[in-house]
Amino acid sequence: MLLFVVGSGSLAVWVALRVPQIAPHTLRAAGVHICAALLLGCVLSPALRLVPGQPGTTSVLVALFGIALPALTYMLLAGLWLLLVFAGDPFASRR
Repeated sequence: MLLFVVGSGSLAVWVALRVPQIAPHTLRAAGVHICAALLLGCVLSPALRLVPGQPGTTSVLVALFGIALPALTYMLLAGLWLLLVFAGDPFASRR
């Protein structure tokens, strides 16, 4: 589980550095992303249960890499964007 979260965090940092144009520039926009990430977190557990065929190996992998990984990556990315807005966007020179 720890490696799954570290991998998701690595993807979030990669997206933040690779595509800084999509990052929010205001606290309000970052707050909208945080709210969306919180809603996504609330919907994530029921969505994982909807994958048919569980607890089969294939369906667990589909649930993990098709639903949980993108959702967790977005949640971590939204948190990173909020920190960048608070920090004054130190990556502004890359834009």
